[in-house]
Amino acid sequence: MLDNTKFSITDTQMINRMLLHPDFVVCKPKTNYYHSYFGVKLSLDFRKAVESGKVVGYGYLEINVSPHYHFNQYRHNANDFTPENSIKTVSDILTYLGIEPQEYDRLKVVNIEFGINIIPETNIKNLINGILFHKKTVFKTGIFPYFKKTEATSYKQIKAYAKGLQFLEFPQYKIDPNTFRFEVKSKQAKNITKYGIRTADDLIKTNIYKTLNQTLLDEWENVLIINQNPDLSHLKNAEIEFVQTANKIDFWKNLIHPKNRNKFNRYREKYYRVLASENNLHHLIKLQIIDKLISFQSGANSTQKTPIKSEEIITDQSDPNKINLEFAPLPINNSNCLVTGLDISMQKKGSKYLCYSGLKYYKENEPQIYLHLEKIYLTEKMKLRDIDIQIYYIAHNIRNRKTNEIHNRERFENRNYSKQQLQLNFNII
Repeated sequence: MLDNTKFSITDTQMINRMLLHPDFVVCKPKTNYYHSYFGVKLSLDFRKAVESGKVVGYGYLEINVSPHYHFNQYRHNANDFTPENSIKTVSDILTYLGIEPQEYDRLKVVNIEFGINIIPETNIKNLINGILFHKKTVFKTGIFPYFKKTEATSYKQIKAYAKGLQFLEFPQYKIDPNTFRFEVKSKQAKNITKYGIRTADDLIKTNIYKTLNQTLLDEWENVLIINQNPDLSHLKNAEIEFVQTANKIDFWKNLIHPKNRNKFNRYREKYYRVLASENNLHHLIKLQIIDKLISFQSGANSTQKTPIKSEEIITDQSDPNKINLEFAPLPINNSNCLVTGLDISMQKKGSKYLCYSGLKYYKENEPQIYLHLEKIYLTEKMKLRDIDIQIYYIAHNIRNRKTNEIHNRERFENRNYSKQQLQLNFNII
C-alpha cells in the first residue's frame, strides 16, 4: 500500500522539537532555502525563515517517509504491504519522531504514493514492454530498464515496472524476479483530498485504504497494454490482421484526435475483446489485482510467497444469514465461508470468506447460487459495472457482513439496498 509520503508541518513548537531529535544529522539541502537532515529512518527538510539576510527560524517542515521500505528495514518494497501494515508503520514512524497521536492532525499530507505488487504468469519484460498508454497519455521509460511512468495530470503520476528485476542483485530478499508493481503518486494536496486524506490522522483510518484500493483498480482500467506474443490460432484472418496492426504504438497514436475523442477507447475495447480473456493481459492482471486487494481486506498475511495460515473452519448452520447448501457442491476439505456457509475449497487454502476466485467458480458452475449471492450482496448501482467489478463488490460485502457485525445493520441496508432486496429469504429451501 503506502510508499513515499510527505508531511508538511507549520506548528513552530513541533518544528523546534524535530530540530532537537538526536538521530538526525545535517545533509545536503534540496535547495538553498532549506536546512536538511537525514536520519536512520527518514529525512527532514526545514524551510528557512529569513529576515534582513539572516536565518531567524523555520517557516515549515517537510517530513519524507517511506512506510513500505520502513516495514522491511529499508531493504525493499517488493513484498505485500497490507492496509493494516501501513497503519501500524505510519504510527511507528511518527512515534519514533516523538509525535503524539493527538498531534497527527497537524501533519498535512502533501505527497503520497501507493501501490500493489503481483506476480503475473506472463514474462515481466514482455508485460512492461506492452504497457503503452494511461488513458491517452503515453508511458515513458523511467529510471531503470523495464520501468514506465506517465504524468497522468499535472498532479498525478502512474508507474508500472518490474520490481523483481530491480532487486536481482539481492537474492537474500527472496523477491520473485517476475514481480510487477503498479503505483499511483499524487503530488498535490488538492488531489490527495479526493481520497479523503488531509492529515496523518487519516492514514491510520481503515476506510481510507478502501478508497486507495479502488483507486488502484480504477487507474488500471485506464491502462492500455498490448500482448506482444498472443495466441492467434483461434482468431479469424481479419482479427489476426487487426491484432498485429494494433500491436504497434503508432496505430494508437493515430487514433488520438480532438475531433473524435471516443475512437481511441472504442478500439481499445475492441482489441481486448478480440484477444479474449486468455490472451488479454489487461484482464488477467486486473483479476490478480482484485484478488490481492480482497486478500488484503480479508486479513491475509503480508509476506510474499507465504501462504495464508490454514485453520479448520467450523460454521454454525443455524445462522439465519447463511445460504442453504442445497445447490452447493459437496465440501472437499470441510472449508466453508464464515458468512454464507458455502464451500470455498476451490480457493486458496486457509481462506475464510468467498473471494473472487470462489465467486467466479460459482458463476460458471453453479449459476443459481451465484445469482442468489448477487441479489443479496450487490447493490443496484454496482450492477451497472462490468462483471469483474461486480464480483469484487460481492466479495467485499460478504466479508463486511462478518467484520461489520458491530455496526448498525439496519442503517447499512436502508442506505444500500432496495426494499425488495431486503425482503429476500436468506435461507433457500
